Amino acid sequence: MDLSLNQLKAFFYAASLGSITRAADRLFITQPAVSLQIKALETQCGIRLFHRSKKPLELTDVGKRLFQVTGKIFSLVGEAEKIIYEQSKLISPPLRIGGTKTLVRHFLSSYISKFRKAFPQIQIRVDEGSSESMLRSVLEGRNDFAIVGRLPYHETLKAIPFMKDELVLLAAPGHPLCEKGFVSLEDLRGENLILREKGSGTRRVVDRVFEERGIFTSAFLETGNVDFLKEMVITGNGVTLLARMGVDKDLAAGRLLCLPLKEGPLILDIDIVLSKDKTLSYADEEFLKVLLH
Repeated sequence: MDLSLNQLKAFFYAASLGSITRAADRLFITQPAVSLQIKALETQCGIRLFHRSKKPLELTDVGKRLFQVTGKIFSLVGEAEKIIYEQSKLISPPLRIGGTKTLVRHFLSSYISKFRKAFPQIQIRVDEGSSESMLRSVLEGRNDFAIVGRLPYHETLKAIPFMKDELVLLAAPGHPLCEKGFVSLEDLRGENLILREKGSGTRRVVDRVFEERGIFTSAFLETGNVDFLKEMVITGNGVTLLARMGVDKDLAAGRLLCLPLKEGPLILDIDIVLSKDKTLSYADEEFLKVLLH
């Protein structure tokens, strides 16, 4: 059987992204072209890869098995492309790093500066987003690895524990909660909560802590824009829980106050996440050494 790499690629991206439309955008082809490639593969092999009646796309049993294999295939294709690139340019390919917005803005620059001093010839590309979106970027091969707040990880990903940060309860000076010596999570019932978006490691910790204590509340506002979130709190529109590394300057300037929690510190675990199937480039290995030593 002469399998077409283009057909397998159409299937792989539709399965990994859960959508024919998103696969077409990723492959820079039309949606009908993706559907035709998948249909041709199914017809040639006499199998069904997706349950057509399910939305979002749901793989059949054989589809799930083929998806695991195609993940390895395109990981190897990526490695082959990297070898060719390195040989043709005689330099390491660009270092592609994904990170959460807070980590990129308040933490990553010192490590990049140290790496650049040792390897000035290596180009660096930094991508930022929620922990969930950065994990997806590693799964899809858009980033070599990502530094994220801990989430449930796909089985094909490897997580290296990196550091811990504390989530702190923040309010503007003069907020009624500032009059309390210690604030309990129970005190947040009825408060205007302004929180990070779903898919962030910070939000996962907050949701888990509230759920464990049987406190059911919803965010008055949720956003992935941390600067906007802090501004809403500073102007007295509510309270928030954020990683300390992103608010130290605001605390020092007195724009925000950190309210001590009776329940003790809330810890955010931060990991370096990479694909188990990917062979690291020279640049990847050297940057990981900078991060971990």
